[in-house]
Amino acid sequence: MVRRVRIEYFDHNEEFSRLLPRSGEVVDTRMDVYGNNDWLLVRLDAPLEYQMKVGDPFQFRLVRADHFLVRSRWAKVPIRLGEEPSVFILLVETSESSIPDRFDPASYIQAAWGTCVVEE
Repeated sequence: MVRRVRIEYFDHNEEFSRLLPRSGEVVDTRMDVYGNNDWLLVRLDAPLEYQMKVGDPFQFRLVRADHFLVRSRWAKVPIRLGEEPSVFILLVETSESSIPDRFDPASYIQAAWGTCVVEE
């Protein structure tokens, strides 16, 4: 199993790019409600704070996150040593007590797309 990863920016949210790269320890895997069982729960080495735009007209909400949920965006390309797939980056806010198995990805903030590098 992958133990440590580094998440770097790829696309989808230039504002979020300034908060990356981030490294962390893979603490668990989770399955989503669609049957994808390869989401990695990553405890970040350093938590982050992100000002997220919400609503119309725009308002801002401060998001504090200490975990990411990441999963490869590429079909049949897992996160593993020697691969650097594009990944979905979902923020797990510090206030979240636990991530249920069979979680709904829409319940989390999709911050950006990144690349995931396995650290040896």
